[in-house]
Parts: sequence; structure tokens; C-alpha cells
Amino acid sequence: MKQQINQQRPDYSDYNIEEERQSLKKFLEANDLWVPENFYTDLRDGDVIDLYRNPPNISQLYGNSQFKKLCSYTEEQMKAIPFPKLFYRADDIQLAFLKRLTDVAFNYDEAVSWNIEDHELVETMHPNKRTFEVNLGRVAPCFKKNTNERYAVIGSFKVNLIFEWNS
Repeated sequence: MKQQINQQRPDYSDYNIEEERQSLKKFLEANDLWVPENFYTDLRDGDVIDLYRNPPNISQLYGNSQFKKLCSYTEEQMKAIPFPKLFYRADDIQLAFLKRLTDVAFNYDEAVSWNIEDHELVETMHPNKRTFEVNLGRVAPCFKKNTNERYAVIGSFKVNLIFEWNS
């Protein structure tokens, strides 16, 4: 049975953007990583922040508290299963997403706009198939501290839960 979710503006009253920045910085520091400074300054209130290994692995290294609040998958699933197997987007959006992610990961030095239209994202492997409307924010490369190796890619986006299937 499909359960329609009230489509109200998301409530970000418990979202603390400075705490999210500090949590990310702490994670990056502990893992000898860094991201361009404009990624932090371009964050929006309510942004989900996630960090993924560079393609082709694309497994999650970090998800902020907003990500964990909204996502049905466990942290272990997010780290073990590549993103494209966990989530579905329309094929044209997924292709544009992966192309932009790869381009930024290997060719940019700052955070830039995703330049991808708002779209739906479905949790494909979860029984409830939660579906979100996604508004992508910024994307940036993530580097190893001592070598400046392009290690990962970080992104920000806002989501609104649209519906989920009940078991």
C-alpha cells in the first residue's frame, strides 16, 4: 500500500548549519582529507551532506545527521553497497548525475553547482521504497591532505519526502 506523505515545507528548526560544518570538518580531519573552503560557505540550511569514494566505487564515506535522519538504509549498507544500487533516479538524471560527479571529482578544484534539475530519488533496495524530491546544491572534489590525491567527491542537496510504501 502506498502511503502519501504530507507535502509541507521541510522543518529545519533542529538543523544547525554550524554544527554540520564542524562535524564534517572533524570527520575530514580524522581521515586526513580536505574539501575546498567554498563547499562550507555554500551550504544551505537543511542540506544533506554526503561524501563518496571516487568512481567507480562510489560507496559512502560520510553522511551528515540530516542524511541519517532521512535515509532508511543503515550506515553499514551505505558503506558496503554502491550508491547506484541503493537509489534510483530516472535514467537521464542518473546519467547526468554520474557524469557531473565524475567530472567534478577529477577536473575541478572548487565546489560548483550540480546543474541538474530537481528530481525524484527512490530507495530501491529498501522495502518501503521511500521516495524523495531532490534539489541538488553543490558538489566538490575531496583531497588527501599530504598528497592532494583526488580521493572522493562531496555533495550537498535538500530533500523532501514524497511518499513511501508500507510493508
